[in-house]
Amino acid sequence: MREQNDAAEVAEREEEAEDTTADDSELGTKVKKTRTRKVAGDKPVNEKAAAKPRVRTRKPKEPPRMVARWAVCDAALKRVAMFEYNDRAGADTKLSQMQELKKGTFVLQLVKELYEPRAAVEPTIAV
Repeated sequence: MREQNDAAEVAEREEEAEDTTADDSELGTKVKKTRTRKVAGDKPVNEKAAAKPRVRTRKPKEPPRMVARWAVCDAALKRVAMFEYNDRAGADTKLSQMQELKKGTFVLQLVKELYEPRAAVEPTIAV
């Protein structure tokens, strides 16, 4: 590329010399040709623009799947029995049974747990 640039400069100088001699013969005075300067911001045609840095985005983490169940709990919130969400009637009957048979306070509470695929969750009873 440097050789091409040098050759182009030499060709320009020769053209300027020919122009000045032709002007001198016609006008009899020397005419100075104006030179143009390259601006610092100008880039050569062959040079590529700098590549922008890539911004890597992470895939947002999906929240874990949760399942809602009914829990019959004692006064210390210890789970006595667990029922599926759609089996509210079974949870209510178990709550009434526990209140009649045992002393103490029992409550029905909605509990959210991590989803574990199973065929069916059967009520667990801890006595």
